[in-house]
Amino acid sequence: MRCFIVVKERSDEGEWDWVLVGPGMQAAGSLGARGIEDAIIAAVGAAYDSLQTLAPVQVVVALPSNARFWMLTDEIAHAYPGVSVVPVTDADAGIRAEAVEALAIHRTGPLPPLVVATDGSAHRGFIGWGWLAVDGQHGFGRQVPNARIRDPQSLVVLAELQAIAEAVRALPRRTLTIRTDSRVALALIKDWLKGDLSMPKGYETEHRAELAGLTRMHDELCREAERLSFEWVRGHVGDALNEGADSLAKLARRFAEGTWGLTADEVPGRARAIAETFAVPTTSGSASA
Repeated sequence: MRCFIVVKERSDEGEWDWVLVGPGMQAAGSLGARGIEDAIIAAVGAAYDSLQTLAPVQVVVALPSNARFWMLTDEIAHAYPGVSVVPVTDADAGIRAEAVEALAIHRTGPLPPLVVATDGSAHRGFIGWGWLAVDGQHGFGRQVPNARIRDPQSLVVLAELQAIAEAVRALPRRTLTIRTDSRVALALIKDWLKGDLSMPKGYETEHRAELAGLTRMHDELCREAERLSFEWVRGHVGDALNEGADSLAKLARRFAEGTWGLTADEVPGRARAIAETFAVPTTSGSASA
């Protein structure tokens, strides 16, 4: 069992905030310490009651290999039976990100809910997808799906579902209201959340190559359902977020087609300009229509 601990000094010198995250557990607090190494050791002690329930447990620490801390591992193990401290590895990236986010929430409070618009674009077998949040966060991408897929409507639905899935992945543990102008994609997702495994028309038997990706989307959205809500919005009627997501999706699709003459280095800058133009942050975390 591996847990990750992260500490950060507060503005008042000598005071530290800490969070320890592991499978099925999270502990957090504040304490006084002379430096980061002392803060980590003190935090392990503060969290020891929780750590004992997981013992034997490894506490992952992100400190340089030459830090004085690593000379104290035997003493820490003796002081806290069942607990050992180990250096971070690449395999700890997920739990490390979770701990960093948990510390941010501990220090500033939960992040506010976020409204996100999504859209997809399809033309001549190329698809693009885009999403835009009220605070300007955004994403976009493109792909050339299986050449057997000829139905333009199926391509648009696939792109819209991809946009939604990518937004959910990019904004973990945020409460999201997702706006889409695709009634078909919205109906499919509602079926998914009710326990059905419906797919776009024709996909059940004709497009096996794409089914794996759609099944992953289904599983991910169902797993994250508690933090998601969905709204339909009419497209192309002046809703700023919808227009921005539409522009991002078209940017990605046209780049895939090669019809805009933009280089790969220029596309992210164009996407940022779109996000800055159409994002509409408010103090309440919602977008105005």
